[in-house]
Amino acid sequence: MGFRLRKSINIIPGVRLNLSNGSPSLSVGPQGASVSFGSRGTFANLGLPGTGLSYRTRLDHVARSRGSNRTASDPALRQSLELEAAELMSAITAIRNIHVLTPDPRTGIRWSELESAYLQNRIMPFNVPAPVRPEKPEYLPLPEQPGASDGISFLGKWFESESAKADRHTENVQRWQQELADIERENTLRQHRYQQQRTAWAEQYANWKFDAEEHEARLATAESDARHQFCADTAFFESYLAEALTETEWPRETLVTFEVKPELSTVLLDVDLAEIEDMPDKIYVVNARGTELTEKSMTQKAQRENYARHIHGCLFRLAGIVLHTLPFENVIISGSTQRISKRTGYLEDQYILSCKCSRRQMASINFAGIEEVDPIKALGDYPIIRKMSSTFIFQPIEPFTLKAG
Repeated sequence: MGFRLRKSINIIPGVRLNLSNGSPSLSVGPQGASVSFGSRGTFANLGLPGTGLSYRTRLDHVARSRGSNRTASDPALRQSLELEAAELMSAITAIRNIHVLTPDPRTGIRWSELESAYLQNRIMPFNVPAPVRPEKPEYLPLPEQPGASDGISFLGKWFESESAKADRHTENVQRWQQELADIERENTLRQHRYQQQRTAWAEQYANWKFDAEEHEARLATAESDARHQFCADTAFFESYLAEALTETEWPRETLVTFEVKPELSTVLLDVDLAEIEDMPDKIYVVNARGTELTEKSMTQKAQRENYARHIHGCLFRLAGIVLHTLPFENVIISGSTQRISKRTGYLEDQYILSCKCSRRQMASINFAGIEEVDPIKALGDYPIIRKMSSTFIFQPIEPFTLKAG
């Protein structure tokens, strides 16, 4: 992606982000209770507000084991399991329909309110804290290669045939190779994201230092000059938008870069989207006897459709946040993801979605019935660049620029 825009910011989801294993994962749910979907499994995160206590359990293991020792249906157990299944499916639905959190631009801030905030800001000392340097990630240890005797049973030591021994060792090696590939991919993603975060932090710090110096210089400017400069003060608009983005609840740590063009009444914005591998790929139901919560694999098409709705919803929501926060007319927004390059074999940022949203077009959305809006179709009505198949497979694109837009 190359961070082609001026400002960079990480949207940190706070209590909704699980970084205990160093791997950002999708997480949704109310304050104090959430469900996290990541490459290492599905977890429930429960907290007791005001106590500092929390509890975390792995659900994809629970789904297979809970109730395995029950032989008869218990109405209370069934009700409890159905409630848990409903909560899990509600979390998946929230990821699929992230666009429903989009604010209505028509209820956003007005020019007069923004000008008042600007004039007030000009007479106050600079109190924006410096951005925090990201910590280095913790990498997962690589598994040891299995030996010839790994996995052998007690009796197998004496009676296992040579062919059975070879089959067992082959199976162990294949399992080890798959685990090794998964861990190496995860470590590569962690390193790649850390490099992104470091680059973003360096840009944030440079911009923060510049803004601090500019603010001190502006303190001496008369109010009349301030009113004249208001409409062209890019740094003010960008800091205002950065604050709104920082306060946004988001299901994963998300890198956003943006640039404000007040003279064009336009904001350009890039977002680092989730990978499809991090999306939920299971559905949860209670078995017929009512004794166990079970998981079933989604079809690949269903998983890809959920991913398509999620990433379109991310762009839709961010466009709404921008137009709600700044009384500008246009947003050019593009989304990228990390993929292995067919040309180099390295992990690279590739754009897969890019669109231009205007305030007039967003005003045509019925935000009172936002649940009925399909973000894929909604963005399809705007100028959009995407290469998406009928089965929701995305190919790389060249995103909009100001000239292309």
